[in-house]
Amino acid sequence: MRTAIAFVILLSACNQAGTGNKNDSTATENTTPQGAVASCYNKITGRDTIKLSLVVDEDKVNGTLEYNIYEKDKNTGVIAGTLQDNILRATYEFQSEGVKSTRNVVFKIMGDQAYEAQADSLTSDGLPVFNGDAALLKFEPSPFKKIPCE
Repeated sequence: MRTAIAFVILLSACNQAGTGNKNDSTATENTTPQGAVASCYNKITGRDTIKLSLVVDEDKVNGTLEYNIYEKDKNTGVIAGTLQDNILRATYEFQSEGVKSTRNVVFKIMGDQAYEAQADSLTSDGLPVFNGDAALLKFEPSPFKKIPCE
């Protein structure tokens, strides 16, 4: 929960950074971890939209993920994980149909694109399982495209 709050503060600070006094450098210094980088990605396929917003601070990643699949319930939540060799492994805590759920997600971040991994299998509860070896991960062929963060 703390990571989600930190992410919201960081995004808020980024959104306000261009509107404050140019001489006031403390506006974002108090809320943005030094060296953290915010990146946002979007994937539109037909009427489906997926948005991924990340804040990377060294190898730690926090952010939001939103699935808006046409004629399905919207999933919106936060992710927290680690980034190693361009592979983001995170836990996604989200709300769908008023129910709070958690599942693992994996993305490959490559420049201005992000690719979502396909699960190797599902647990008996229907949760995705991803290969621990990054070289054996399979990714969706259609990438997310980097967009300006809102």
